[in-house]
Amino acid sequence: MQSFLRKFKNLQGANKTILLNIFLSFIIKGGSLILSLFTLPAYMRYFDNNIVLGTWLTIVSLLTWIINFDLGIGNGLRNKLVVPLMKKDNQAIKKYISSAYISLSVIALIIAIVGYYILGFFNWNEFFGVKENYISNIVLLATVRIVLIGTLLQFVLRIITSILYAMQKSFVPNLLQLCTTILLLIFIYGGLVLGVDHASVEENLIRLAYANIVTVNLPLLVTSIVVFGSILKGCLPRLSLFEKKYAQEVMKIGIAFLWLQIMYMLINNTNEFFITWFIGAENVVEYQIYFKLFTLLGTLAALALTPIWSAVTKAKAENNYKWINKLNNTLMLVGVFGIICEFLMIPFLQPIINLWLGEDAIQVNYLYSLIFAVSGGLFLWNRIISTMSNGFGELKVQMIFLTLGAVLNFPLAYFFSMLFNSYISIVIANIVSMLPYCIIQPIWMKRYLNKKCMENY
Repeated sequence: MQSFLRKFKNLQGANKTILLNIFLSFIIKGGSLILSLFTLPAYMRYFDNNIVLGTWLTIVSLLTWIINFDLGIGNGLRNKLVVPLMKKDNQAIKKYISSAYISLSVIALIIAIVGYYILGFFNWNEFFGVKENYISNIVLLATVRIVLIGTLLQFVLRIITSILYAMQKSFVPNLLQLCTTILLLIFIYGGLVLGVDHASVEENLIRLAYANIVTVNLPLLVTSIVVFGSILKGCLPRLSLFEKKYAQEVMKIGIAFLWLQIMYMLINNTNEFFITWFIGAENVVEYQIYFKLFTLLGTLAALALTPIWSAVTKAKAENNYKWINKLNNTLMLVGVFGIICEFLMIPFLQPIINLWLGEDAIQVNYLYSLIFAVSGGLFLWNRIISTMSNGFGELKVQMIFLTLGAVLNFPLAYFFSMLFNSYISIVIANIVSMLPYCIIQPIWMKRYLNKKCMENY
């Protein structure tokens, strides 16, 4: 242990910052992952009906999309703030932050006003494939509207996470996710103790929608108050500091990130909808069980990768491509090892699920498990290659192949669902859609970094 501490103290610059963030993130996220294992069984006890639970998970997934429709301002700010923070240019820091907050607040207000009324024109029972005797259209509409308001609050408040990423304090957003999970579990289990199981399904759905607003946004609000009252004192967003030039700079790179976010969502964040539409909402729950287990490694990898994005941006500004290339080689090896681990997990799935959800939860389908292992491997691999390319702002290959994948995903999902009549068809469509990008991007990236290393040799 003492030897490790001595080595850590001897590390310099980016390596030390990255390792510190990874270490803290793993401690925090480890707690969050342990608690998150209780979330699905808590939901299952709270609703005691897979159709209603599948509908709730689909509603949350649907409106979480809105978080990504910020014109890429969050990711744009994350990249743009790195250099001013490095140079301690307080005036630029203030203007970038204020311009980002004000731009997003205007967007959120417009979506709130327009969206609130437009939602009333939908027949939500048809949309989610849920019969009126389970949940009425009025209650579904109210639930969607409540979650919309909570999501739009998060839309603005979560800018603080982009600021923290740029400051290379990536462990803090993980701490916020842990707080959200704790608050959610307190609400659900507290409600069960107080007897929400005696309330109607519709009452519980509305209550959970309101709880969602608090559990997601309270940690973000408290963190914003703390950060702007200490580390960034004097940088509190103000209308007088808004400048069109700074907003445009953030949006310029942000628009590219927005496009990538939308394309990625169309491939990976549409699964619940396709399963609901093509197969049936009750299948979403079993899908979620496999999905959570096989994306666990990708989620853990994201912890290590989160501080790397901003570190790579900083290294690029310093023309330190040798360090970036070495880091990329290391991450490729980690990715290969992670993909192997996805398949090694398969023999242990049934006991894991039995321990997690009980012996009556599901009977493991090992063919499905193999397909989910491939999907989980691509999820992990995509995290690695996208973090690197996002860090040095080279997005062309992503834009081409993720767009291609998004175009293919819907017809493939429909075709395979007709062919197999199972939710696994949606996962197969994801794999086929993501595969070209996952092959081409690392090849291009390696050539790009080798060229840059030669130019700066």
